[in-house]
Amino acid sequence: MQRHLLFGAALIMCLASPIFATQPIVKDGKSDWVVVSPKNASPTELLAAQELARYLNQMSGIRFKTVETVPANGHALIVIQYDKTREMGLNVLLPHELDECSFMADGKNIWITGATEGATLHAVYMFLDALGCRFLAPQFAFYRESAEVVPHLRDIAGPESSDCRDSMLKFRKIYVEEGHSHTHENLAQIVEWMPKVGYNTLVVPTNYQGHDRVKWDSFRERVAPECQKRGITIEVGGHGYQNFLSAEMEDGKLFTQHAEWFAVDANGKRQKGQNWVFNTSNADAVKYLIDNFIRYIKTHPEIQIYDFWPPDGAKWCECDDCKKLGTPSDRQAILLARVKEALSDVRPDLRLEMIAYSSYLDPPEHVKVDKSVLVDFCPINQQFDQQINDPGATKNKNYADALIAWRKAFEGDVSIYSYYRKYAWDSLPVVIPHYMQRDLQWYAKAPVQGISTYAEPGDWFTYELNHYVLAQLAWNPDVDVDVLIKKFCEARYGASAAKAASVLTTLEEITRNTSSIPNSALKSAKTIDDDLARARKLEEIRNDAKDATDPFAKRALERLALMCEYLRRDLEIQKLRASNGKPEELRAKAIELLDFTRSHANDGVFLVKDQRLSNNRINKRYGIPSN
Repeated sequence: MQRHLLFGAALIMCLASPIFATQPIVKDGKSDWVVVSPKNASPTELLAAQELARYLNQMSGIRFKTVETVPANGHALIVIQYDKTREMGLNVLLPHELDECSFMADGKNIWITGATEGATLHAVYMFLDALGCRFLAPQFAFYRESAEVVPHLRDIAGPESSDCRDSMLKFRKIYVEEGHSHTHENLAQIVEWMPKVGYNTLVVPTNYQGHDRVKWDSFRERVAPECQKRGITIEVGGHGYQNFLSAEMEDGKLFTQHAEWFAVDANGKRQKGQNWVFNTSNADAVKYLIDNFIRYIKTHPEIQIYDFWPPDGAKWCECDDCKKLGTPSDRQAILLARVKEALSDVRPDLRLEMIAYSSYLDPPEHVKVDKSVLVDFCPINQQFDQQINDPGATKNKNYADALIAWRKAFEGDVSIYSYYRKYAWDSLPVVIPHYMQRDLQWYAKAPVQGISTYAEPGDWFTYELNHYVLAQLAWNPDVDVDVLIKKFCEARYGASAAKAASVLTTLEEITRNTSSIPNSALKSAKTIDDDLARARKLEEIRNDAKDATDPFAKRALERLALMCEYLRRDLEIQKLRASNGKPEELRAKAIELLDFTRSHANDGVFLVKDQRLSNNRINKRYGIPSN
């Protein structure tokens, strides 16, 4: 693709290359620069200009004005969407369909632009990143104003230009999913952070698992406006046919009145459990479901993508008419096509998403999925001790084969529902920046068009490097990950950055291979003992925390030490398991581990809220028999 070469300047990557100090924006604490947001700017473009002015003010102590026109005398930082640049006299190449964004100098002014409103906002944060700002995490309360770093400078030199940053993946998603620790406020903080690093889609359940616990309607009033003014796509839905047709509807009478609408098992018995898919061969049942969905979507115009998925752990109807419809993948695709047709007169703009998962992982055998549908591909049992495309990993090979089959059968967009922060890890420090890169480099060749990750505030610190690096990999899977880690650690850990980076790299080597995460085989006692010795060594980072004088770095090092201690405690139990330790020994160690995590419930390291980390979960994780 052509780049902005007409300027004749050396183009630089904003994330990893040096700044060329061609235009002093601030000199000796003074500036004649203004921020320009044209009169016809959208709310998102205006926010982008205001954010630029706000951060420049924090950096320099100078109040940067936001004006509508370029001053005759002086210099301007012009924040504008690409397709409006020509109106203001800049002759640039127009972007292609992805989220291109860049900044460039014309000798007097600096233009900060993006292909879309959201990309324009992200371009501003790219520019600020190039000036030394670091947007490490959302502004959660436990960070105590250390979620991002804004340097204080008397001199600020504007870069000459940036290479045009072009996203490899058009869908870069943050999932709320189980929502154990989300509130209205911290979800709004996540939304505020997303464009700072490049995420562009927020995904919230309609009603998670039908349990009335995590619902879009609970967050909608607070969060929807925050998404809209940042150009963030609102995606809602998830596992949930049961949200529009279930036996509990009509005051529990629906099953009695219309038993034929519900599934039958292999013995011909009607089933009304929520994990049973209803009788999708019954036209009246399908109409009932679609009518309820249409009513919902009419009252939720803010939703741009809807995930119309079967229930989690779906069991499919065994009646003859349903079997005639084909495989579970066929049945899902047929139902989705009917929903899509019904939407055509009501919300033709709404994009529907289906899921490739579990018994319906493979593409349909007899149905062609419309290319306007978005497919979320879910390698839920991925083995993290081997890469997704490693043919030697049986489970991973099944996913790789299925994804290749989708790419052969389906012309539309496929997004990966990743598990790079997994609930079943129970907050273990599975820090995997290099692993994610190797996965995404393979995904890019498939190709796929999206990536996602879960994001719980409760243990965000444990996975903050994953979240930060994944956002960069979604734009460029070949970015230098070691440079990213160095950059992150310098901002997060200060003088102990190099040691912290070494600790995080060692965690990547140990945790995904030897700890108690699902789908990784229990290693030998010798292997575990070797890694246990390394884990104990990692805990020495606590000494750096004691010696640190910077309070922000001190707290970060203390949290990193907690991550290391959790790994060490986990490996001690793993060693007992590998050595055939007695149940009472295992149980005692597990209780100690559980007490340890609960004693640090509010540090942003362990997700213990809603009893996510419980006695039953810990015992199941380590195979400890009940008393």
